[in-house]
Amino acid sequence: MRKKIVNWLKTQVKQAKAKGIVLGLSGGLDSSVVLALAKEAVGKSRVLALILPCESHPGDLKDAQLVARKLGITTKTIDLSKIGRDLLQVLPEANRLAAANLKPRLRMLVLYYFANKLNYLVCGTGNKSEIMTGYFCYDENTRALTKEGLKTYEELKPRDVVFSLDPNTKRVIECPIAGKYVFNYNGEMMSYGGKRNSKIDLMVTPNHRMLIDKKGFQFSRADLLPRRSTPTPKPEPYEGTQEPPPRFKFDNEKMGSNARHFSTIPIEDYLLILGLYLGDGYAQLSSVKQFVKEIGNETRYRDSRTGRFIYKDIPATLTEYASYRTWLALPKGSPARSKLISILDKNHIAYGETSTQVWVYGKPFYKAMKRCGVSAHTKCIPPEILSYSAKYLKILLEGLIESDGDKRGHYYTVSSRLAEQVAELGCKLGRNISIMKRPARTALRKDGVEIRGSQSYEVYVHKNGHHWLNGAKFRKIRYHGKVWCPDVPKVNNLLVERNGSFIFCGNTKHGDGATDILPIGDLTKTEVRILARELGIPSQVITKPPTAGLWHGQTDEGEMGITYPELDDILGRLEKKKKHILSSEKVNKVKVMIERSEHKRQGPKVCYI
Repeated sequence: MRKKIVNWLKTQVKQAKAKGIVLGLSGGLDSSVVLALAKEAVGKSRVLALILPCESHPGDLKDAQLVARKLGITTKTIDLSKIGRDLLQVLPEANRLAAANLKPRLRMLVLYYFANKLNYLVCGTGNKSEIMTGYFCYDENTRALTKEGLKTYEELKPRDVVFSLDPNTKRVIECPIAGKYVFNYNGEMMSYGGKRNSKIDLMVTPNHRMLIDKKGFQFSRADLLPRRSTPTPKPEPYEGTQEPPPRFKFDNEKMGSNARHFSTIPIEDYLLILGLYLGDGYAQLSSVKQFVKEIGNETRYRDSRTGRFIYKDIPATLTEYASYRTWLALPKGSPARSKLISILDKNHIAYGETSTQVWVYGKPFYKAMKRCGVSAHTKCIPPEILSYSAKYLKILLEGLIESDGDKRGHYYTVSSRLAEQVAELGCKLGRNISIMKRPARTALRKDGVEIRGSQSYEVYVHKNGHHWLNGAKFRKIRYHGKVWCPDVPKVNNLLVERNGSFIFCGNTKHGDGATDILPIGDLTKTEVRILARELGIPSQVITKPPTAGLWHGQTDEGEMGITYPELDDILGRLEKKKKHILSSEKVNKVKVMIERSEHKRQGPKVCYI
């Protein structure tokens, strides 16, 4: 347990390209344990412990300093008491709970101030007993679509850019994630779709927030979805983050005087050619050798009878030239070929034809297409093009479908990267997307030679942008494994994929505990105490009553009306669906606590006009 958490912390800091870890040291058990783990992970010189008293008990300050001294960690003490009092002076009179809840929010401001100043990660100190029910999670087979492609929860890292829906404009936007949270889970999951011909495949925790379109974007718990069919939001056309130039300029630099030069062409023509090339084209660079005679005026004379120049015997030199040719496999009679030739003729681009292909000579044209890959397996869309608005992306998709697709909206490719980019392209056009992976096939020629194919991908760009969720069709499935959720600030949703099906779905972390990483988030308070003894945390810290320090004399167990051992036992049994040995009164109390705190884990509700 200890080694695993330490290695996990190292990985999180490295992936975030952070220089260290900052955390709030309260003098309590959880923050003391996290401080010790952080020291082991990145070294004491890269850990900053902030002691942030706010009308706190003097004993807590002494315990925090004791732990820091024992671990040799640098501390910085900032007393927030006066700031808290001054703030309450200008605020309307509040009850005790409202006033007390200002304290964690003030501490959060200071933690992120130092994190931004030092490029450190804010390390949370919440344990499983506090947060186990506070996350809405996906199963481990669900992936997030990022600008770099599909990523599993293990591959996903802070600042990865995902695709989300803006609740105000209903358009696709690109959002960096603030973090991810992974937990061990043994309990009930809600499964939707996953059957043949189903457009949805999703498995989430029962409290997961499904994104629906009911007079505007709304979130609905997975286990409380309406029994009737409810649509998910249909994205409005993508506005883009980059305006393309009106004309595409071919690169004619470093070209010889006799080489073929290319002019500019309208950006719409370029995007259509690009789509056709991505579907069925390849760029070929080869060498051509031929004998060349270097001829000057002194080596020739005019024949007086015929008037022609006659050359003296000159040794010929075998010279090698680079040949640049771009092929587009478009058979005669196909609409795609007609469109291509029309564009080439209009822009005065010379080309050659066979019954099955069209080819263009010239380095500038070759370089323009080579950016998309020279062979089928390396095909990809240049990143800046995917930042264009839907008006231009639609032209690119037209070329893709025309060259290697069908009228139903299916597109075929052997490039996994291109398949993922077409999914991004489709979602930005407001379409539903699904990807089917087809295994490699073999066939025998008439002469008995075996021909091996490649694994391929069938991308279906549905014309309809809605999914339909039906609460009655959810299945409850027993699940034991990892669950995870990313933190997508402000919009609280992202595009996820499971077994080839894509859907915009809600989730993320909310509440008072704003952090970047949670190293003990999968440990109960009981397990944290065990780990504390192993780490050598002072016994007076381990045995002191847990408290958030909301007011003088406040304790967590007193506030909850239940001890942590009892709470951990109930949570564990709820997770494992076991019968309880504790009184039903306490079990119901825990359930009510979970239900009442759910609003902290949801995004702000929006009034849609």
